Amino acid sequence: MAKTPIEIRLMNKAVDYLGRYASSQHRLRAVLGRFATRKLDQHDPDEIAAAIDGTVARCRKLGYVNDAAFAQSQARSHRRQGRSQLGIRQRLRQHRLDDHVIDAALEVADEHATNGELLAACHFARRRRIGPFDHRRDDPDDRDAIMQRTQRQLGAMARAGFAMAITRKVFDLNDSSAAESLIDQLEHGEDPTV
Repeated sequence: MAKTPIEIRLMNKAVDYLGRYASSQHRLRAVLGRFATRKLDQHDPDEIAAAIDGTVARCRKLGYVNDAAFAQSQARSHRRQGRSQLGIRQRLRQHRLDDHVIDAALEVADEHATNGELLAACHFARRRRIGPFDHRRDDPDDRDAIMQRTQRQLGAMARAGFAMAITRKVFDLNDSSAAESLIDQLEHGEDPTV
């Protein structure tokens, strides 16, 4: 079947984009839509919409775009960055992924850790230098400044989507060496008693 010039240009754009970025079907559709608006505005909108649908379907059939693999990759990456399950779920929903795809991706992301949420909270605290990673905890500042700093740090954990029970486990650690030890145990599948 001969391809129209619109289909050829859209497929070229899709291959170029997917060669540089991992993508969901929803994002690919949006990229192709913006491309069509800029470069193919002289053509019939219905023809463009059909060509975009066909291009996304063809990319899916060829294996260039796979929502499940994309979700797993994103979930693993976000977990390493210290993102909560709630935060990851919200980010993946922006790609219009089904809940069962998101659940499976979160399960894969946490398969090697004993407690993925606690591990992510520790990574988040280390990255933000809060909780046990805050080196100002030992400073003999006035009590009010310490309480305010702790409240701000607890707020950061809550905004990141971590439950208070998980946050308390992280903040109850004495220092960064205890936190690093906990991270090591969680990464190696050990069940620490925190």
